[in-house]
Amino acid sequence: MRRFLYFLFSSCLILSFTACAPDSREQGVPAVTTHESPKPVIVEEKGYRIARGATNIQDMSVNYDPQTKSMRLKGKIEYLAESGGIEKRSIDLSGVQSEDGYVVLKDQRREAPNGDKVRVAAKATCLSEGNSCFSSFIDIYIHSEGLTYHHQIESHQKDEKAAEGAEPKKDSVKKSETETPANVAVTEEDIEFEGGSDGVDGEPGQYIGSVTEDIEKILGVTPKEDPKKDSPAKDEPPKAEPPAKKDTPPAPRKDPPAKEDPKKNPPKAKEDPKDDEPKKSEPVPKPVMRNAIQAVGQVGNGRLQNAIDLYGYEKNHANVGFEIIRPKRLTHFATNELTHIMLLMGKFTRQNLPEQKLYVGDLSREKGGKLGSHLSHQTGLDVDVAFYFDNKTFFGRFASAVAVDKPHGSWLPEVQWRLFKEVVQTKYIDRIFIHATLKKSLCELAIKNGELQKDTKDGVVYETLRRLIPEKDHHNHFHLRVKCSSAQALCRQMAEPVNSSGCF
Repeated sequence: MRRFLYFLFSSCLILSFTACAPDSREQGVPAVTTHESPKPVIVEEKGYRIARGATNIQDMSVNYDPQTKSMRLKGKIEYLAESGGIEKRSIDLSGVQSEDGYVVLKDQRREAPNGDKVRVAAKATCLSEGNSCFSSFIDIYIHSEGLTYHHQIESHQKDEKAAEGAEPKKDSVKKSETETPANVAVTEEDIEFEGGSDGVDGEPGQYIGSVTEDIEKILGVTPKEDPKKDSPAKDEPPKAEPPAKKDTPPAPRKDPPAKEDPKKNPPKAKEDPKDDEPKKSEPVPKPVMRNAIQAVGQVGNGRLQNAIDLYGYEKNHANVGFEIIRPKRLTHFATNELTHIMLLMGKFTRQNLPEQKLYVGDLSREKGGKLGSHLSHQTGLDVDVAFYFDNKTFFGRFASAVAVDKPHGSWLPEVQWRLFKEVVQTKYIDRIFIHATLKKSLCELAIKNGELQKDTKDGVVYETLRRLIPEKDHHNHFHLRVKCSSAQALCRQMAEPVNSSGCF
């Protein structure tokens, strides 16, 4: 058992750094395993028992033929049976691409081996523009004795037709289809970000996909009728809709906005009562949400489609609570999920600091992709935001909240801390990058307030501190990243941050 787990973990690490070979119609392209945990993890999700980290692939290759739009997956897979034994299978699956960019891969043999009760199938999700499958991720499923094994690989092969005579694409900026500043020349210098590394931080995890739906449709396995098993796994990315009764701005793919609850959000003593009057008669405006997949790939190597224009939204709605400070960059586009968080932070700012706004730098380009010197910001899941200060000279720009080796005297750590907790409790937040000095200050604040003890391992306070990642270049802004929600089926989620508050 231990030898198998050691071999599994070692193989995954090796495969993670293996480069993909050029396209070969005869041999196929070696597949690369996405991040797998070193030990088997069994989760119960929507009535299914799903095992991850209990599989290992060998000599797996993918061959996609653009002429016939067919794909073949061939190789060997091992899985750790629940009884403790190691099972081995050779797989040879194939299928034809559908119009919506998927390939269901099945064993095309008419008859299964005698007495074989194990079901094997796979589904390829195409990632390339135009729904082609030169780039894809593939979910492999094995169902045996009530347990479904899930292994995910990704494949990238050369598009020979596109490569012939093609000129290298320039990193140009396309003018937004929505209203943007007229006659503004945008250069690469204009779109350089605030300085330093924006820290992708850690290994990429799995693509979100549609695992439970695939198991039922592809394998023909129905979930057990157990209401207790109809709840999401503990670490499942958040769904697109928050609780209907929660007093938050409109959420992705949610219909009418929730009404204000005066008991839950009483006005702050320092606020002018006049500022509260519009809230009673005018609900927070609802942006035009896209009922389509938006984030494709991972934050440091991906693209964006069907984007939300946050600058256009800001211009067309009064008092949204945030301000895009450099709109000429045309980097103000986001997914539904990030839009929801932006509206939530804007509302929080209006209610707690009515004299200032949430000042926002780069998000993503309209089509995503590489953005200046940013290491991420490619899929509409990232945003750079200024810190809160009580000094008006800092408003509207990215001012440093660190003075030598301590927080600046004008920084507002208490309000900043409440904002971070507010967004993290939505369960949308993946990471927030801030300077180590500021992280230390917030740790001390949480300990002083009695919110955090050394043995604390759960709760909003612990989760907030766990997701605050110290990074030296984030002294003049924080970088917030949202998770891939279950609505973003082509999105590759980052592996979870270290399970520690980082305060002790």
